[in-house]
Amino acid sequence: MSLFSSLQLASNTLQAMQVGLQVVGNNIANANTPGYIREEVVYAPAPVQKQGDLVLGLGVMVEGIVQKVDKYLQEQLRNSSSDRVSAEIQEGTYGDLEQIIGELSDTDLSSSFSDFFGSIQSVLDVPGDLSLRNLAVLSGQKLASDFNGFASRAEALHEQLDVRVNQISGEVNALSEEIRKLNLEIVNIEGGGLSGSDAGGLRTQRDNAVAKLAELINIRVSEQPTGSLTVSVGGEYLVTDGVRREVFADDSNDGGRNASIIRFADTNAALEVTAGELNGLYMSRDQIVTGVLNDLDDLAANLAFEFNKLYSQGQGLEGFDSVTSKDQVISTTAPLDEAGLNFTPVNGAFEILVQNTNTGNVETHSIRVDLNGLDEDTSLEDLAAEISAVSGVTATVAANGGLTIAADAANTTFSFANDTSGVLAALGINTFFTGNSAATLGVNRDLNGIENSAKFAASLGGVKEDASNAERLVEFFTQPLDSLSGASLSDKYSQLANSIAQGSAAAKSVAEGYRTFEATLEGEFQALSAVNIDEEAVNMIALQRAYQASARYIQTISELLDTLVNL
Repeated sequence: MSLFSSLQLASNTLQAMQVGLQVVGNNIANANTPGYIREEVVYAPAPVQKQGDLVLGLGVMVEGIVQKVDKYLQEQLRNSSSDRVSAEIQEGTYGDLEQIIGELSDTDLSSSFSDFFGSIQSVLDVPGDLSLRNLAVLSGQKLASDFNGFASRAEALHEQLDVRVNQISGEVNALSEEIRKLNLEIVNIEGGGLSGSDAGGLRTQRDNAVAKLAELINIRVSEQPTGSLTVSVGGEYLVTDGVRREVFADDSNDGGRNASIIRFADTNAALEVTAGELNGLYMSRDQIVTGVLNDLDDLAANLAFEFNKLYSQGQGLEGFDSVTSKDQVISTTAPLDEAGLNFTPVNGAFEILVQNTNTGNVETHSIRVDLNGLDEDTSLEDLAAEISAVSGVTATVAANGGLTIAADAANTTFSFANDTSGVLAALGINTFFTGNSAATLGVNRDLNGIENSAKFAASLGGVKEDASNAERLVEFFTQPLDSLSGASLSDKYSQLANSIAQGSAAAKSVAEGYRTFEATLEGEFQALSAVNIDEEAVNMIALQRAYQASARYIQTISELLDTLVNL
């Protein structure tokens, strides 16, 4: 090997060490850059040269600059991120529901239930006190208002989750477009896999975009030999090479509530997600919040109908001279159990008690409600005709499907008793509660004001100052109900509150587990791929020493050349 060849060898070494120092400097500069993956120089021996019987090395060469990353660990980290975000969304939803229901506070439903039934107990103690009857009505209104508020806040939470679903579609499109563009740039710079170097900065940008996308939806990522990424979700590709697919939020509806679903624009197929924020939103909106709302509606419906079935059989201090149903049928000629009422009456009967206020004489008449399905079942018009057949009262059917019962004379009043059909409660005749859901639950406006509190149906068997019906109403909250498979309303509410508390505890545990797992993977990933300033300092010193040695080698070759020239 000539001195000139040795000089070239040393020059190659200097250039290689310069590249190494530049990579070290870039790593140090990006030590605090989020998502940056440490780069390293791949050195290899230069091609050899044969001289006589000798094979001489020609120094070092730089094969490329690559990112120090474990692709499998990176994929695991993305998956754990998807799982963690989904769990945290559900954890947050349960937390919001716990605040909404406010259990163990002074404003929870259990406190309102206690206040309401406690106020009925007060009527039971002093049945003739109008102020206590009015307090029972006001407590009922407070209970209904709390149901309304709970439903309203839960519906608002449902809407917030749905709005976020709509926002995610735009974010998925933006990130997939960013990945598509970076695919093209990376392939162009890296030469479609022919270059030995990675486009480090661009790859870091793409990895950051992929990581953000993984937090939104669970994805599978595979790298092609060209350096391009293929991103898929649920077996359907989202990005491949320089092509991506658009997604959109389909504004669907579920039970009257918005329930948007993200779909592919070209096939209208829904994104099949099992993790990520989108999955957490779906689970929170469609199962957690909707489940609580359904349970709350079921609780309110059973409160309204079952309480009204007892209440409607009672009488106040005064009888009715006229009463109009609060609910209407959609067909006045259809059987009452098929007439579109919110609550369904059954085969049975009830009694009308007609009183002459001058003589105090009370006549009891039984009204049959035939709903056995064997013959001509009772329609609203049939019911009105049978009531009108009772001396002293007349029933009329309104055009809107309502029923009005009125006394025929000024000295006549009427009341009701022993309803085994539930038709009074179903039609809203002599009822306390109105509505059939948490959002619509209310109190009969005919009871508003202390002057109307005498109508509070505390007695049984006639219009008088007793509290036989109030006794039954006080026990209602803990009374087993057939409509709840033998559970009481108290049991139903406890089940609702406990399901939220237990669900919240479970969600917190699952989310904490995913956070811990992700932190473990993140630690392993950072140990391999993050910039360690101490390690870079050691590499810098080693490169510096190699550079200095190569420079000294060049100086020595130069001196030998000078000596050779001077001979």
